[in-house]
Amino acid sequence: MKVIFESNYQSKILNMQFEPSSQISSNKDVLAWRSQWTQALTSWHSPYKALVDCTNLNISSKAQEEELTKSLDLMMSFFKGLFLKKVSGFGYKSSQGHDLLPFKVHETQEEAQKELGIREKRNSKFDDFRSTIQFDNHFKQHVVELSFSSPIKLDNAEKIQVLKSKLMNNLMLWHSSWSLIVDCSNLEIEAEIHPLFEGLARSLKGFFLKNIVGYAPKASKDSYPFKVYRARHRAAAELESEGNFSGEDANCSSRKV
Repeated sequence: MKVIFESNYQSKILNMQFEPSSQISSNKDVLAWRSQWTQALTSWHSPYKALVDCTNLNISSKAQEEELTKSLDLMMSFFKGLFLKKVSGFGYKSSQGHDLLPFKVHETQEEAQKELGIREKRNSKFDDFRSTIQFDNHFKQHVVELSFSSPIKLDNAEKIQVLKSKLMNNLMLWHSSWSLIVDCSNLEIEAEIHPLFEGLARSLKGFFLKNIVGYAPKASKDSYPFKVYRARHRAAAELESEGNFSGEDANCSSRKV
């Protein structure tokens, strides 16, 4: 079972979504959820609310229902001790055992957001795209690493805005200048979108962005509005020359020994 987390530091909301066919049927599964949730909290330093997409979650434990319910309740008590203020779910299906969860599961996302007092409306058309955007923060090296969990194409202004929104949210963790290194193995950028991306880069310079480099291009190197190298360690070397990143952190499968 795998849970996808997205932290909205500005709104103090932790979004979580279960991957398809996720199932909780034992205490071991509850502990797996708890472990992943705890890991997602390593970047948090303030109270938060949790919004849980239960659409893909099935709970089945006819033989140990009481024990499983107790385990879920203990997990919830644990997180309330770690500054969880409130949790609400959506995608309710009684046939999927959602009544066993220790929080209210609503039928719609809007109902769950209302319970949590969330006013923002997310565009479901771009939710899937947003979920592919991933960041690794290398604070010691002053580098944000951007990657995508599945192949995507930046081909309209809306996607640029989604990327900007998620980047700005990630910058809530930063208090210093930084550079952006982009894993391009799943990324294509349409030529007509280059000016919009360059505009995004200019706006980020106002938030202490120093440089953008990429590596492992999915398309030709000329298809990106920033310098792209074939190997990650080459991209990291450029940042290292600026005093960012480190060759020790740039090992990759394409680097020859």
